[in-house]
Amino acid sequence: MKPDEIDTKILEALMEDGRASLRKIARTTSLTTPTVSARMARMTKAGLIKKFVPILSVDSSNRGVSALVNLGIDPKSAERTARDLAKLKEVQSVYLTTGQSMTLKVALYGVQELQSFLKRNVLGRPDAKVTSIQVITAVVKEEPASLVPKTLTIDLKCDYCREEVTLTRPYTIVAGSSRYYFCCRTCKRAYLDKYGSRLASIGRTEEPKLTLHS
Repeated sequence: MKPDEIDTKILEALMEDGRASLRKIARTTSLTTPTVSARMARMTKAGLIKKFVPILSVDSSNRGVSALVNLGIDPKSAERTARDLAKLKEVQSVYLTTGQSMTLKVALYGVQELQSFLKRNVLGRPDAKVTSIQVITAVVKEEPASLVPKTLTIDLKCDYCREEVTLTRPYTIVAGSSRYYFCCRTCKRAYLDKYGSRLASIGRTEEPKLTLHS
């Protein structure tokens, strides 16, 4: 399913201030607080909103050594190699680029640690070869882009049948702090028949209809 105008408004507000309260976002976007809460929960569950993290000031911390490591890679194993390297705590970013190449951004405490990291995790790999290393000497800007991409998708799965939810306003159950989404009324009813008593024990409420306020 694709985010609508309501989702886009909320995302834009969050990208301006990730710490903003639900009430403040509602006021900024001319929406209701329940609408903001429900839409944020849906986008988070679907993985569109991955997580909220602080962006540390470049000037206020001892960053050690940051470097861009460029690799030539075997295209047959490029995605697997990228996933393996992305799991390393020293790796901040992984980019697959044109020309059968990959770029890693790594952060370590010093040059010796950089050499050890490369020897331990990169050098000698049969599917990747270091082509260049650039140590970052100054950071002019380092933060996520503040623009919401024009094309986004929400990969929301039905909590009963696990099929994709394509409805702009999915069938929803709220139980405590958890929300459950369904592709159709039948799946929602089947889920309630199976887990209704458990949901009732933690307090179940039906999701209010979401409307766009002009």
